[in-house]
Amino acid sequence: MHMTGGRDIALTGVPRSGTTLACHLLGRATDTLALFEPMPVEQLSLDRANALGEIESFFQSARQRAITQGRVPSKHRDGRVPDNPIGAHADPCHGRPWLAEHGELNVDKPLNEQFTLVVKHNAAFTALLPQLADRFEVYAIVRNPLAVLASWHSVNLPVSHGRLPAGERLDPDLGQALHSEDDLLARQIHILDWFFSRYAATLETDRVIRYEDMVASRGQCLFATTRVPGLPDASPLASRNASNQYQTSRAPMLAQALCRHGGAYLRYYARDDILDLAACMQET
Repeated sequence: MHMTGGRDIALTGVPRSGTTLACHLLGRATDTLALFEPMPVEQLSLDRANALGEIESFFQSARQRAITQGRVPSKHRDGRVPDNPIGAHADPCHGRPWLAEHGELNVDKPLNEQFTLVVKHNAAFTALLPQLADRFEVYAIVRNPLAVLASWHSVNLPVSHGRLPAGERLDPDLGQALHSEDDLLARQIHILDWFFSRYAATLETDRVIRYEDMVASRGQCLFATTRVPGLPDASPLASRNASNQYQTSRAPMLAQALCRHGGAYLRYYARDDILDLAACMQET
């Protein structure tokens, strides 16, 4: 396990599963700094050993900058890691807008030199499993696959078009599979299966945190699992699984497609979880 004098946590997960919410919550904890996609992962070496070395160097640099300069790189919204980087109101042509931007965060709370540093990246960190888990403490956030698909269809991100640039770059097999598939939904389900398969193959069950459990526990299961001291004044969290921002009319079709495919997401969510959510979506 890679150590640099404090705890280094690599946070990953399925896109639109609540990874930014988890980053936001962890960043509020005492003596903890959480960064939202701070690295230029498109520049990571294609050699895995070198890529892992570059990630280690980033953690070390971010630690030093946090203590000595009080500023660290991170995506942010108004200078803070948001709980959701996507806006609520959809543009008819482009879907719900992306509201976060690249920049730097001011470290506005005291940190000792042994502070916990959390760095969140979805596709790149998932592509580098299991080697990443050999060097870092890794946790993954997952969510009901139907809610994930519905969210992908409400935004304008690469996954909305069935592509995963950072994942494809670091895992050529994924890129080849997506390139050879013409059907959008088939590509999206393949991407979902890719994420869940890698977590199932590499991470212990207690390193995979379900969005639904995080929300229901007001984030406490996140703090308990990661062993980061929780927030004494944790506020209620609202589940967005049946959000009216999603195209709920498509829910039954998407649910049936997921159940037919039978991907690795069924290790974490039963078919009934998917079908029950589809019914709930239609009631909203």
